[in-house]
Amino acid sequence: MTARLVISDAEYALAQVQGGAWVTIAVLAGGAEALVASHQPVDERQLEAAIETAEDWLMPHASALRGEALEVQDSAGRLRAGMEKVLSVTTSQWSLADVESFFLKLVDTATGRHPSPLLAGQHHFVADLLLLRELAHHGQLARIHVV
Repeated sequence: MTARLVISDAEYALAQVQGGAWVTIAVLAGGAEALVASHQPVDERQLEAAIETAEDWLMPHASALRGEALEVQDSAGRLRAGMEKVLSVTTSQWSLADVESFFLKLVDTATGRHPSPLLAGQHHFVADLLLLRELAHHGQLARIHVV
């Protein structure tokens, strides 16, 4: 792995290996709350705003990620738990196509096309998967591994 996303309660941190050591190249302060506010319903408007914020944060680094494998350190524990609870996904290694599929299923659930009570209270999981999708998509990641 030469790229890493750390998901914590306070922030998202993106790092790459440079000179044999991990170097943080970007931090999104506020973490999930900066993308999907927990006091508002998750709807199309909020998702679009979150995508714009994620893209603004990611785009200066996207080209450096092309073809990389991404390690996701889920320090907050939300991503893995949400994947299992909301999407019934128990695997921890995914392709770009997998992440796209997960995200589309989540959007359908969040916007009412296929409503699910499982999404209640999962705002920060939505933000985590949304950010991961933007990283995978714009960075054209080879694979993603959640640890």
